[in-house]
Amino acid sequence: MADSANVTAIKRFYDIADGRITGNPTGLFTEDVRIYTPKFGVAAGLDAMVAAGAGRAMFRHMEHHVNEFDIVEQGDRVIVEGTTEGETVTGRTWDGRKTIPGHFCAVFDFRDGRIRRMHVYFDPDLGHEDADRYPWWQKQSAPSADA
Repeated sequence: MADSANVTAIKRFYDIADGRITGNPTGLFTEDVRIYTPKFGVAAGLDAMVAAGAGRAMFRHMEHHVNEFDIVEQGDRVIVEGTTEGETVTGRTWDGRKTIPGHFCAVFDFRDGRIRRMHVYFDPDLGHEDADRYPWWQKQSAPSADA
């Protein structure tokens, strides 16, 4: 089944954000978009969205596994569960298909074909730099097939 226009817009956003295609992602969002990410908080407007995106400077690279997304769509709401992989500027790597870090869930709401709300939920410690505080990370095992 072909993706809906909303799902296509979300995949385009991640493709632009990850550098797989060129473009300006702001055209995918309403002027009054409301965003949330951990460590950034809640904000509104395109300027806030761009400011939140500046947090990617802590990564040498990051890629969302777009073709592996689990997507649920109901009306103008799309929920995406997925994984990422990448490397921090300090050289620490992760791959959400194999490690605890790198899992995320994002909730998108649309208005007139554009994203009006994007709330993204993830652990921002993608490079395990806070691992010493969490003993279960020291005993990490490979994910099961059901993960």
